[in-house]
Amino acid sequence: MRRIPVVLSAAAFALLLSAVPAGAWSIRDEVTVIGQGLTVEVVWEIINSKTYCQGSPINLDRISCTTIPDPGEFWFGTDAGGNTYGTINGVDAAADYFDVYRRPAGTHLSQQLLRITKRREPVFGQVTKLQFAQGSMIDTTGGTLLLAMTGSCLSTLCAGQGDTTDHLALLRVTGLPTLFDLALTYQPPSGIALRIPARAEALPTMDRVDLYYGPAPALGNLATATPLACNIAPGALPGSTVTVTDTLPNPPVGQARYYEAAVTSGLDRRAGRRGTNGVMSGRDTSGLPMCP
Repeated sequence: MRRIPVVLSAAAFALLLSAVPAGAWSIRDEVTVIGQGLTVEVVWEIINSKTYCQGSPINLDRISCTTIPDPGEFWFGTDAGGNTYGTINGVDAAADYFDVYRRPAGTHLSQQLLRITKRREPVFGQVTKLQFAQGSMIDTTGGTLLLAMTGSCLSTLCAGQGDTTDHLALLRVTGLPTLFDLALTYQPPSGIALRIPARAEALPTMDRVDLYYGPAPALGNLATATPLACNIAPGALPGSTVTVTDTLPNPPVGQARYYEAAVTSGLDRRAGRRGTNGVMSGRDTSGLPMCP
């Protein structure tokens, strides 16, 4: 048994993880991202999983060893913004697929997010067969969709690598609405994007969001922050993305700046969290300048 190494609790998984050779086939290879703002990564992947599962592992992998029979069409659940997610079968001349869709809250629309190769026929030279396994779910707090899948690759390339055995994997799709955290990302060439959560900073309302910047060495002191843009997300819905143009010049070589979003609800204003001796707490915003 081999696993792709990932960042997890080392105490629980250190004895089970080992590297997969570079270039080896992965279930992740069969996933195509269609929706904007999404990324897919492997949380863990077991090779020769059929033998592993037949040994009735004495951990929660035993649940993931149970496959979902065809047609494999079902709902995953609901995210923090009330949007629902499900998968249905798709087909074209090349293959059969699992097509993952999102249904926005309060609508009957279907937005395709992913296409996962379910089966390719031998004539195309890339024989692949995948099934969903137990363990697919939505993390409403972190804004991720977890996909538990099992499958094998029987192509000439996989045979040449000696890897035609069953794989069992957990994939993580990021980019769904989060519950509390405002996600800030840089959008080239000069944009700062904020993905709006369901309850920003765990506040009951989001009356306004202000964007600040400051010198990176002073990140711990919000009194050093300077307003960049004020009240940038009026009426923004959970899961939506607001982009602010950054008109600042590039910092001098060897220097860097930080960006911070502050959320106001009534008289309460919050701007992220900080960790002290392993304990997370809200940052002190008393010195944060007001945004006009």
